[in-house]
Amino acid sequence: MKKFIEKLFKRKSSENKNEDLISSSLIEEAVAVLLLRAANIDGKKDAKEIDAIKKLIIQQFDYDEQKTNALITSASDKEESSTDLFEWSKIINDHYDLDNKKIVFRMMCEIICADGLIDPFESNLIRRLSGLLYISDKDAGIIKKQVMKEKDMQ
Repeated sequence: MKKFIEKLFKRKSSENKNEDLISSSLIEEAVAVLLLRAANIDGKKDAKEIDAIKKLIIQQFDYDEQKTNALITSASDKEESSTDLFEWSKIINDHYDLDNKKIVFRMMCEIICADGLIDPFESNLIRRLSGLLYISDKDAGIIKKQVMKEKDMQ
C-alpha cells in the first residue's frame, strides 16, 4: 500500500511538472502572438518591430535565438488565423499577476513605438489590450509615456 501511494504521488508530481511546462509555453506563445499583432496592426511588417520582438522575447523568456525564431514562427501562424485578442489575453490573465501583465503591456508599447510612430490602429490596440489585461487607464498611460520617452517620441 505504501509503495502504491508513493508511486501515485510521484506520478502526480511529474504530471504537475508537465502541466507547468505546457502552461509556460502557452503563456509565452500568447505573449508572442500579442507582440506580433502589435507589429502587424498597422498593415506593415516593419523590420524594426520584428527585431524588437526578438529582443524582448530573448530578454523576457531567456530564450536563445533558435528558440526565439521557432516561437515567432509558431506565433505568427496563430496570429494570422486569430480574429480577436481575448483568447490570448485570457491566457495571460489566467497565469499572470498584475505586475507581470504590466510587463507584457510594456512590451506591447515597445513594439508599437519601435518604428518611431504610433499609428491610430496601434493606439487603439493598446487601449483595448490594457482593458483586456485589467490594467488601469492611469497605469497604462504611465507605461506608454515611459516607453515613448525612452524612444524620444514626445
